[in-house]
Parts: sequence; structure tokens; C-alpha cells
Amino acid sequence: MKIIPLLIISLFLISCSKEEWRCVADSNLDAMYSMSSSGEMGSADKGCTCDEIRAFEYKTFREVDEEALKK
Repeated sequence: MKIIPLLIISLFLISCSKEEWRCVADSNLDAMYSMSSSGEMGSADKGCTCDEIRAFEYKTFREVDEEALKK
């Protein structure tokens, strides 16, 4: 009987941890950020690839901070 509550809790924890992030580049704000499948905003590195960040920085600022991308 103790296994059923554990299974329910495990299922809940697994379903909550599958957050998917997508990359958003807003040229009106000169900003790049990530948006989760639940609508939460986060830093660009959560959903954007290094190539996407590099292209955005170059297009927006005409230079790329390679040291920051390495981190």
C-alpha cells in the first residue's frame, strides 16, 4: 500500500521537471531571452544555442563577446 503514494509522487515530480525552453529574439527591444513551455521567462542560455546567441549579438551590436559565450 505504501508503493501507490510513492508512485503518484514520482509521477508528479517527473511531469514537473520536463520544462522545455525556446529561444526568443526581440529586435524591437534588442533583447534575447528564453521562454519556457509554461510561459516563464529565463536567460538566453536556457533555450538558445551558442550559434543563435552569436548571430543575435553580431546583428545587434556588430560584435560578439566570445569569452562570455565560452562561459
